[in-house]
Amino acid sequence: MSGNIFINYRRDDSAGWAGRLHDRLVRVLPRRHVFIDVTGIEGGEAFARLLDAEVAKCDVFLAIIGPDWLAPEASSDRRRIDDPNDFVRIEIASALRRDGVHVIPVLVDGASVPNADDLPDDVRALVERNAVEVSREHFDRDADRLIATIRRHLPFTVRNQGPLRRALAAGALAAAGAATLAALYTGTLPSAFGLEALVRPSAREWGALTYGDKTNPAYLTDFITRHTGSPEADEAGMWMKYISARAWSKIKDTTDRRPLSDFLSVFRDSAEAPTAAQRLAELPASPQSGPQGNAALSRFADCEDCPEMVVIPAGQFLMGSLDTEWTVVEDRHEGPRQQVQIAHKFAVGRFEVTVGQFRQFVKETGHAIGFECIGVINPDAPAKVWDAIPGRDFQTPGFPQTDDHPVVCINWDDATAYANWLSKKAGASYRLPTEAEWEYLARAGSQESYAFGDDEGRLCQYGNGADRGLGDTWNANRWCADGTTMGTARVGAYRPNAFGLMDTHGNVHEWVADCYHEGYAGMPDETRRTGAAWVNPNCATRVIRGGCWAYPPTQLRSARREAWEPYKRSYCVGFRVARELAP
Repeated sequence: MSGNIFINYRRDDSAGWAGRLHDRLVRVLPRRHVFIDVTGIEGGEAFARLLDAEVAKCDVFLAIIGPDWLAPEASSDRRRIDDPNDFVRIEIASALRRDGVHVIPVLVDGASVPNADDLPDDVRALVERNAVEVSREHFDRDADRLIATIRRHLPFTVRNQGPLRRALAAGALAAAGAATLAALYTGTLPSAFGLEALVRPSAREWGALTYGDKTNPAYLTDFITRHTGSPEADEAGMWMKYISARAWSKIKDTTDRRPLSDFLSVFRDSAEAPTAAQRLAELPASPQSGPQGNAALSRFADCEDCPEMVVIPAGQFLMGSLDTEWTVVEDRHEGPRQQVQIAHKFAVGRFEVTVGQFRQFVKETGHAIGFECIGVINPDAPAKVWDAIPGRDFQTPGFPQTDDHPVVCINWDDATAYANWLSKKAGASYRLPTEAEWEYLARAGSQESYAFGDDEGRLCQYGNGADRGLGDTWNANRWCADGTTMGTARVGAYRPNAFGLMDTHGNVHEWVADCYHEGYAGMPDETRRTGAAWVNPNCATRVIRGGCWAYPPTQLRSARREAWEPYKRSYCVGFRVARELAP
């Protein structure tokens, strides 16, 4: 007996459940014995035979069945289970043919066992196996019951891997001594009964990652950079190759410039990047990609060095949040919610303005950049004291940046001066977004806490906030890791929202045009009807939106807003530009 467990699932039906069960299983069973994906199928190989061989290595086979398990493909009325080449079908059929494989149907998200008449002959025996239900409300209890069943069908050495590993580790330490420890620390010895997690920081960090972390390209890139040469960095590189190849397979035949550009922004160092760049260069510019073709969500740039802009359509939304989202006193200023109409389409920067773009502005205009910038005085201290730090500016903010990172240490006057300069340079009307426009574009059609929903565990895929990488002294998101420790991430490193915009959750706060008001009760009719800026003469405070790389999830919500004096500069504050469009 090999002691292996094979998790079979359909990605658009139960990927989240499969990942969650995988993470639960590897807490109590050896990680190397739990398989959730079959990777590395080379061109020319008979994948059905390869899948059959992989299934043959397992003792327990989990068939994850969700509500859409039998649903047809989105592009046709044909059910995937009826396709002889369907991976799910091939794997289940292979498992059912083998006497030594214990097959367990696992029903998730309220799914029921399919009828035998609805299944092809080679997988019909699946309905004869006793199913285990795993519910959202009682996940821990149901998962424990499933694990108990799995354990009974695994060999003794796998069931008791924990005690056996501890005994072997003690003997290995006594025999090998300092040489073994040195080999583990340097990575010359990749693993030794789990001791590598005690000796090598990269192994300890890698062992704590979830399946979601390992499919986050921003996190993998950062991990490889920080732990270059370690066995775990090599494994992270394999994961990176896997997810980039999977992403490329979905767009490799496209004739649309947008997905190719998106791929390059996330996987610019991948093996597929040169091909993607060549394809992008060969495709003609879309007739809607210039400022004269203002179709909704089209992209354009007014000049070679100008920010890339996205056309945002007119529309309406509920601005603000409900009191159920509030966690601190200042959050009450997010209400009462108002129905706001964005009367006209406009364009907004796909990314936050970068260091390189702002440096060009300073070089051409001689704009004063200041002599101090607010930051954390001692980032390692338990109490985080924020104050102005002399000698800091947008070029030396207090953490490493390249020209591709969002510019920080920018006050409101700096941001508006850049927009005015860009207007003259491009011959167009650039400005800061209004606060209503900013929340509209950040929500991108969502009325939940974030553009993608309410799940804080997914936040690290969409933006750079405080997370596990910042350590225990920070108020941080412990559900995930975004790939950046202290400081900003390069623009475009995370997933876009539904409008194709990057970094609207975290990375840096962004200046908007409005004065700060303590709530929306007195919002002018003009703002409600058009989305115009709400300003007063000589207002003492302005509004910043979007949250900072040092902030926890509750302060990265779409509705989150802060008051900020317009003269202040902080290494948490930058901006993005908006542009007027002809009606």
